[in-house]
Amino acid sequence: MTSSTNLDASPTSAGIQRLVRAGIPWTAIAFLGLTAVISLLWSHSRLMWNDEFLSLWTDNAPSIGQVIQIQRSCPISLDPLFYHALAHAAIRLFGGGALAIRLPSLLGYLLMQLCLFLFVRRVASERAAVFAMAFPALTTSLYYSVEGRPYGLMLGLFALTMVSWQSATRRETARTLVLVTLAVSLALTLNTHYYGILLLAPLSIAEIFRTARRRRLDLPVVASIGLGTAGILFTVPFMKAAALYHSHYYNVVADSPRTIAQVYPELLSSYSRMPTQLDGEIGRALILLLAFVTLLGCIRQWRAGTLQLPQAEAVFLIALAALPFFGFLMARFVTHALELRFVLGAILGITALAAIGLSSFFSRKRAGNLALIALFAAIALTGIEHIYEERTATRETMSSMAVSPALKAALLAGSDRRLYFEQLKLFAVASYYEPDPELRAAMALTFSSDQEMSAAHTNTNSLTAMNMRHFTSFIIVPYDTLAAQPGDTVFVTFHQRSDNWIPRTTANTFAPARHIGAAFGGDAESIRFLP
Repeated sequence: MTSSTNLDASPTSAGIQRLVRAGIPWTAIAFLGLTAVISLLWSHSRLMWNDEFLSLWTDNAPSIGQVIQIQRSCPISLDPLFYHALAHAAIRLFGGGALAIRLPSLLGYLLMQLCLFLFVRRVASERAAVFAMAFPALTTSLYYSVEGRPYGLMLGLFALTMVSWQSATRRETARTLVLVTLAVSLALTLNTHYYGILLLAPLSIAEIFRTARRRRLDLPVVASIGLGTAGILFTVPFMKAAALYHSHYYNVVADSPRTIAQVYPELLSSYSRMPTQLDGEIGRALILLLAFVTLLGCIRQWRAGTLQLPQAEAVFLIALAALPFFGFLMARFVTHALELRFVLGAILGITALAAIGLSSFFSRKRAGNLALIALFAAIALTGIEHIYEERTATRETMSSMAVSPALKAALLAGSDRRLYFEQLKLFAVASYYEPDPELRAAMALTFSSDQEMSAAHTNTNSLTAMNMRHFTSFIIVPYDTLAAQPGDTVFVTFHQRSDNWIPRTTANTFAPARHIGAAFGGDAESIRFLP
């Protein structure tokens, strides 16, 4: 009796009961549960990486006031405040680790799935709505539910804004709550990631189209969108601080619009640590198949008079699916940086349109149920693959942290007994996961803006290192300081990387490097600088 009572009172059980009371079917709850289980196991198997450490070091500050100060003056994780505020709160509850900084992403991803279900159920069958909520878990987007960065959260806020706008436009009265939700979700989207501003494109286009059809403004909806958009003012102080990185940021947009054509296959491919040409081919085939099926299904429903999708909502979904086009234009003329994760929101439009196009198929009970069972199995199998790949990669990384006593002595044989890293990514992983506390304490980071610019035409790592000196306890030393000190200095470099700048310094800077051995995924070398 006691165990049953505890189970009924558990947060998970209470959450499921609330979903059931809200009219969410058990099939939808099963897919939500599957996503959560895969994401948590995947996260447990996966080591944190460079960008997550930047978030962790920022959000592990003692107070939210200090987090704000870091983001306003010396940011290393270049996002507005909302994700960092949630991650900071999670760290206070669960400690400074992977679970805490990834929790906002997982919750955002689950929110996205739930909102997709609600949006599609209003215009199609319940099984089609379940397909809409489940399908993203079969794509690259699932990866962002296990990354301690803002993208999973941004997906959830995109979806909440989408379903709030749908609710507001379908009512004429008693819509105060959905109008407030629309304004708040839009404002939070803009304060989660700078590319969240792209949501204004489909939202504005759809509302302008709706106004033209109605021949009058829906003032409450327009006011709600306006108030939400005004939330961008809160990003201004953080945007000014992040602008320091703008001139020579590591990621530059491609000159050709072909960048857009590359995004869609990547978005619809299942994430893999070892992508192959086949992944790209599958992604291209899938996007073409989805486009064909969606168009054919919508045409058939329109001819039969069964299409329940209002025109304004169709415009919204089409514009949302076209988000990579807007992202490319923003990168081309404003930010000069574009990556797949910046335009992840396109998956909402693509998935919703596909589910609506397939709704006549899902209306057939047996066929629809079999399709959902197959989808469940496919998500589970790809999830197992992700977890297996991650565990393999983790074992390889952790094995590189195993240092023999002889190698340890050689690594600490420098004149100052420090172990210097030029690669921030190597330093971040090694300084957190190295099991030997003496080695961890000896690790230091070096930087040189001039050398980094010469080798890689970017100074992102150097700017990050300089800002880290303001609020982290790491030993961070300018390269010029090291070059002036006598004796031997031990470095961990990565010769296979094109941006590895220490070996590229002029030949008369130091005597021939003495190779010590492989360590921490790189090469340890002892260097004596010439006078």
